Amino acid sequence: MSNDPEILRRALRRLPEPEPRPGFVDQALARAAHAHRPVAPRSQRTPRRAGFLARWETWFGAAVGGAVAATLTAVLLRPVVQNESQPLGIALALHETRDIDVLIDSERVLKDATIHISASGAVALDGFENDHEIDWHADLERGSNLLSLPVVARSAGKGQLVAVIEHDGRSRRVTIALTVLDTAVSRT
Repeated sequence: MSNDPEILRRALRRLPEPEPRPGFVDQALARAAHAHRPVAPRSQRTPRRAGFLARWETWFGAAVGGAVAATLTAVLLRPVVQNESQPLGIALALHETRDIDVLIDSERVLKDATIHISASGAVALDGFENDHEIDWHADLERGSNLLSLPVVARSAGKGQLVAVIEHDGRSRRVTIALTVLDTAVSRT
């Protein structure tokens, strides 16, 4: 190999030129255009803040940010809605009898659905104190169906009311947690 610079230059000229990386040309042109932008004298320049506030993007961003903040506030501060996996909680006084409403939402009419109710713990179904479970068949309408179940508080402590609706091999379960408070004990 020769160390002659002229031979080396000719050899380098015969090599193919490498392709620029993606975006290189756009970046180079943008930098060149920015570098040659005329600068207004200081007395004619608008303050940076005034220019920032005059742009539509600023106000669009503020509107989007406000909408996001309002949505988050509404989601975080809304009342907690219980679903089927979370039992609802109701407090009763000892020996109190109260109708407990169970709302069943149905997507369609359910003809001859089986309704299975069980009461356990400190509560019983009024009129069925010796039976912890009762079943019957009924037609449920499409939409909201309200079951009003008479419950009696038998002893202080926790209790549970479970309603299971079965139709065509499908079932829906609603669990209501009940707490029976002994008002005589709480007064002392």
